[in-house]
Amino acid sequence: MAVGEALSGLVHGKDTKLDFKVEEMATEEANWPARKQEPSPVNKTPVKTGLIIEEVVDNEEQEDPDLVPYAKPDSDAEDSDDDPTLINRDKPKAPVYIRDLINYFRDTENYDKQKLALTTVPTLIRRKANFGTEVVSHAGELASLLVGLQDKFELENFYNLRLQGMVAVVVAQPKKMAPWFAKTFFDGDYSLSQRASILIVLGLSGREIAGFETSDYAPAAHFPSKTLPSRIEKRYLQPASAAERPLPGANLKALPPNALDTLAQSLSQTFLAPLAVEAADSVTGPDALKLSSFTSRLQQSQANSPATTKYKSKSRGIRSIPNTTANLISEHFFFPLSSRFQAAMRSSASSKIIFQPYLLALYLKTLGLLIHAAGPSTLALPQMTAELWDLVLGVRGRCLSVNNTDSDGDGDVAVTHAVLMALAALLDVNEGDVRGLCERQGRQVVETMEWVSSVFDNTRGGESAGEENDVKMLAAGILIRLREAVDKYQAVLMGDLIGFT
Repeated sequence: MAVGEALSGLVHGKDTKLDFKVEEMATEEANWPARKQEPSPVNKTPVKTGLIIEEVVDNEEQEDPDLVPYAKPDSDAEDSDDDPTLINRDKPKAPVYIRDLINYFRDTENYDKQKLALTTVPTLIRRKANFGTEVVSHAGELASLLVGLQDKFELENFYNLRLQGMVAVVVAQPKKMAPWFAKTFFDGDYSLSQRASILIVLGLSGREIAGFETSDYAPAAHFPSKTLPSRIEKRYLQPASAAERPLPGANLKALPPNALDTLAQSLSQTFLAPLAVEAADSVTGPDALKLSSFTSRLQQSQANSPATTKYKSKSRGIRSIPNTTANLISEHFFFPLSSRFQAAMRSSASSKIIFQPYLLALYLKTLGLLIHAAGPSTLALPQMTAELWDLVLGVRGRCLSVNNTDSDGDGDVAVTHAVLMALAALLDVNEGDVRGLCERQGRQVVETMEWVSSVFDNTRGGESAGEENDVKMLAAGILIRLREAVDKYQAVLMGDLIGFT
């Protein structure tokens, strides 16, 4: 009854509210709910206890004036969207472990992860190469993902970053990954473009290991594992040194798409440079007249070519490198790539791919660059020379026809240039042992001289000839070098010359 009358008093007026008219409802206990609903007019003030609390600040624990607070981060560009449902608050961060990098590459539907993985892979692999076993454990899986990676989102600089990632894998684990890439080139189910990238990776990584080139991504991989706090580090570093020190990754540059072709052209020009000056004195008769017509053009092309400055060797010609490095290139780069060629020729499916003109030309250039990178100190140089020489002579049928001046197509011109470039590298690396070359490869010397002479005679020259002009110049240089060897070591070659038809 007390609750009923209290609720009725809240809803109805005093005249119409519920009233049971019994004596029990007139007691103090029955009127308690009604009193709780009435507002209290008494202002309650806190009772003074006489205690005062004072905050004491220790001056020694104040903030260090050298500590600079973090600036407020810039707002995300996506925050400007009117629709809050379109804002992505779960953007992935750059991977710091190889396993995370692999997971990013596998998530082919995520644009942010694909972009982060592609831009991180060149430096992350090089940085992890000598720390732990991450790269060793996942090198094959990572290389397989990079070779088959597709540019689904049309990312900027996709080709070069993917190529640099594969180069980093080979440089980090050359003994394991160089043979893997050579096997994948012949056996993998990949397109011509992907196979071409494998050849470029082997050529560039082999030259980097030999010390001929330095990747622009290599400096960013060298970082200190432990550093002093910035305010303490300033006491030990001079201001000028700290200001001049570049930030890691600040000057990274990507490889051009034709990096291997540029290196091959630079090697050819290095081979021809001393011969161009001596051409008039070294050759007599009609050949001297033919050589003099393009000697000046060779010198002009060397002066105007950007390749000679960008990929300039540390010294002209062949540099000697340690036997360990030279044997590494021969055993794990050159031989796995050359030995599988004969097996691929016997397979109809593989031969169609291998003898595609652009791919065959790139393959020959890669072998030429690798034997040049191995250098004259390689213990297996005679075997490398024999295999490469037999290989280039075996593909002469894919080159320009020596019976007429008309080429069968651009592809044949490219193959001819690649064959001559491989021969130039072969002769250049054996420059210090010409007598031994004539003793071991006498028949190849004579046969090559006859074929190169025919190529020289039946190839157009002149500025309007384009790539054929380069072929003619390179053929002239090789012809001069071979004739010098034949004239000097006629007695050694006599047995082969008698039986040569």
